[in-house]
Amino acid sequence: MSSKDFIYKRKSSVLFSPKKLSSQLIKEIIDASMWAPSSRNAQPWRIIGIQHGTKNFNKIISALSEGNQVWAKNAGLILVFATKIIIDDFNPKMFLDIGFSGQNAMLKATEFDLETHPIGGWDEELVKQAISIPDHSKVAFLLVVGHKANSSETPKERTRNKMENNFSLEKWGEDF
Repeated sequence: MSSKDFIYKRKSSVLFSPKKLSSQLIKEIIDASMWAPSSRNAQPWRIIGIQHGTKNFNKIISALSEGNQVWAKNAGLILVFATKIIIDDFNPKMFLDIGFSGQNAMLKATEFDLETHPIGGWDEELVKQAISIPDHSKVAFLLVVGHKANSSETPKERTRNKMENNFSLEKWGEDF
């Protein structure tokens, strides 16, 4: 399968099996993450993996918004993507780099036929307390990763906007 196939196959799933991921799978996902583009090669991310069935996993699940708890509790792994140090109030390049890192993780997981779902609904302080993230860092997002659950539920069709809804050539509003 080409990398293009992984891009189109990746989706935000809610059908996870609690089966743990092997250390080798986790290592390969994180390795792909580490090779993401990074402004000035700063690599501002810190990634913490929490496996299903651990005390910290349950703490992280409790820190999620209620809607995310319902399905995330079944995943084999949650990756917390955080900043190393926030010096300025806001550094958009830092969060952009962390997003690239997360995208690499999702594509690598998809290559291994795993399901992923990035989420943004959590209680910052509870996540930080659960896994000892220092005050000078921020949680960028959480990535739920796992094996697909055996389910008779039919997945929703995955669609995207028409290209002209999100893309212009040369200037805003010009059709492609």
